[in-house]
Amino acid sequence: MDRRSAVVVVVIAVAALVVAAILFAASDDTSNLAAPSTTQPPDGVPSTTAETTDTSAPPSSTTSTPQAVETTTPTAADTPSPTLAPGTNACSPYRSITTAGVVSSPDLVEASGMAASRTKPGVVWAHNDSRDGARVYAIGPNGEDLGAFEIAGASAFDWEDMAAGPGADAATSVLYFGDIGDNFAIRSGRITVYRAPEPDPGTLSGSIEGAVALEFSYPDGTHNAEALFVADDSIYIVTKDPEEARIYRGSTTGADSDVEMLELLTVVSIGGEISGADMSWDGGTIAFRGYDAVWMWHREPGATIAETLAGEPCNAPSPDEVQGEAIAFLADNAYSTVSEGATPDLHVIPYEP
Repeated sequence: MDRRSAVVVVVIAVAALVVAAILFAASDDTSNLAAPSTTQPPDGVPSTTAETTDTSAPPSSTTSTPQAVETTTPTAADTPSPTLAPGTNACSPYRSITTAGVVSSPDLVEASGMAASRTKPGVVWAHNDSRDGARVYAIGPNGEDLGAFEIAGASAFDWEDMAAGPGADAATSVLYFGDIGDNFAIRSGRITVYRAPEPDPGTLSGSIEGAVALEFSYPDGTHNAEALFVADDSIYIVTKDPEEARIYRGSTTGADSDVEMLELLTVVSIGGEISGADMSWDGGTIAFRGYDAVWMWHREPGATIAETLAGEPCNAPSPDEVQGEAIAFLADNAYSTVSEGATPDLHVIPYEP
């Protein structure tokens, strides 16, 4: 081969190598596009691959966890009043039972009725069952003995419950004593509720003057009753029938010489005998108690007592007492209970809305 021919061969070989290199590079790029990388992203770095949704299946019914809502501490203006909102369960603000102290009066040994003072914060009035005279005892916030008072002109056949209500003005209060017990059906359908001005506790002893005997008769024969409460210028008597309680209504404004026929208002069946009752000071809650239960109804604004008691009650905390009969709402919508027996515990169930 001459020199010129050798040069031509070399040029052709180099050109062939260049073309082959270009073709190989193009083939490598194409293979990279056809096979995407399967390498997973590092922990904590989200994948950029789009997720797909299976539209052939219905969406899951699982409820997602609610997100936390930022809250602020309420000011005094934001704090709700003791009155429960419409539709509220009457028992929901009551969750704990506390012992305020021990009732220290040596003579209050069969506490059957109690009511909170409307003029002296922290003071509770109570009376004995049938083994005492017409007498009421003042109890301090921790069970202290603050004195006993005779109700002048009154008698006590079988006192079972009491209530407190507003007097003629904001500075006065009235106490109601229910001589309404009749365990042996011997009263011929006649009962008495004494209305008397609330005395000043702390004087240790004294006599309550000016009591009025409100005489009532049942429209349907004799009944044993151990519970009463006062609301809307009316007295409500609750019978202690084992199957169903009958609620009768009478007036708080009668005179000594009157005998008023009670009105049968309604009948409730709650699965227990009722030994005490009260209404909260704001008029929004009615409470009945038995020996081992407390039942409550929330009274909607404008609702009558009969309409309220037609609903289902809820079960509120009931202290473990030997023979608990007395219950009373306090000024802050808490309620207090006490048992019969010597030196019983004074229980308070706080209002915790």
